[in-house]
Amino acid sequence: MTNTIDWTAIVRDLLVGRTQTELQEITGVHQGVISDLNRGLPKPQLTYTYGSALMKAHEELCQAKEPEEA
Repeated sequence: MTNTIDWTAIVRDLLVGRTQTELQEITGVHQGVISDLNRGLPKPQLTYTYGSALMKAHEELCQAKEPEEA
């Protein structure tokens, strides 16, 4: 069984309320790569560095959305 990551969904979540250029500044991922992923284009050669940066930013976004427990 192969687990695949939906990079398009991750990038689209990260782009809510910010531009591709702003996301580039946050993650270090080139704006052209962000644009391709946002459009749903496959990036089979996505580097570990870029993937890791996007995953980290998405994880931080998800944690920020969770309601704080009292």
